Amino acid sequence: MLNAHCKTLKTAGNLNNEIGLPKTLMGLDSSYQAAVVEMGMSDFGEISRLSRAAAPSIGVITNIGFSHIAQLGSQEGICRAKLEILDGMAVDAPLVVNGDDPYLIPLKTTLSRPVYTYGIKNIGADCRAEHIVTEQGSTSFDLCWQGTATHVILPCIGEHNVMNAAAAFCIGMLAGMAPEEIAGALHTYQPAGMRQNIRKLGEQTVILDCYNASPDSMRASLSVLGQLSVAGRRIAVLGDMLELGEQSDRLHRMVGSMIKPDQVDLLFCCGPESSAIAEEAARQGVPVQHFLEKEALTEQLRHTIQPGDAILFKASRGMQLAPHANALFAELAS
Repeated sequence: MLNAHCKTLKTAGNLNNEIGLPKTLMGLDSSYQAAVVEMGMSDFGEISRLSRAAAPSIGVITNIGFSHIAQLGSQEGICRAKLEILDGMAVDAPLVVNGDDPYLIPLKTTLSRPVYTYGIKNIGADCRAEHIVTEQGSTSFDLCWQGTATHVILPCIGEHNVMNAAAAFCIGMLAGMAPEEIAGALHTYQPAGMRQNIRKLGEQTVILDCYNASPDSMRASLSVLGQLSVAGRRIAVLGDMLELGEQSDRLHRMVGSMIKPDQVDLLFCCGPESSAIAEEAARQGVPVQHFLEKEALTEQLRHTIQPGDAILFKASRGMQLAPHANALFAELAS
């Protein structure tokens, strides 16, 4: 079974040559049937090198957002950079893409290779999530693939997690897995590390999501916070989104305009760029405070957090917000 013999590996886009990736893959041996290789990049040419080294049998592009737009210039540039994944794939190797993304939808007809789409809104997607129900921290839905529906229960919430499950379902089906096998594996999923890790710490619920940040991932995390059932308040702690270049102010304001009083009871922003988030959120009627220093933010949170509150920490990794969040809650738990 692939879900029992599969390894996930991360790669950085700034390899000096194609010898670097096999060294990254040294943990693989004959006991593994599959490897999931996440290809990170921040500029043109990086995914191309990684793809030619890994030679993927299935390629996946999950979205065209705004990360690294400072280097890549535009979302069109980001799309071109991500399509470099094709450089190392056989001409008949399938590509799986987000069928709700306007930059990726055309690939179904413009590429001369098999392209499979997944989504929620696109009724023509090859794999579509339907009948989505969220309750008590879980999400149930049907994944419709070639006329057959498979029921899935994810032990987490958020529309983006449903989309990721649909992508995984596409990959599993193309790899020869049975629908029930894929659904069973998805049911065991648990977020970890700094990516939407939801933890119960004493009487508070904490969402730690400080691996990276973009308008799309901010929207996803705020959606999760808004869906949590809480006895107290929903508090969002948002830091700067980095590497956005000259579009930084516009994109931070975009995030601020997403935040509504029925979703977030209190908003704390930290960092020079996040002042734009604070300004736009205040216009939406959200109570907000802005801090330039993390120490001042942490001190205010000490006096603000109450039993029953749910607190989201979200920022780019370079903001180093996670260590302050962990130290704060260790202190509150003692």
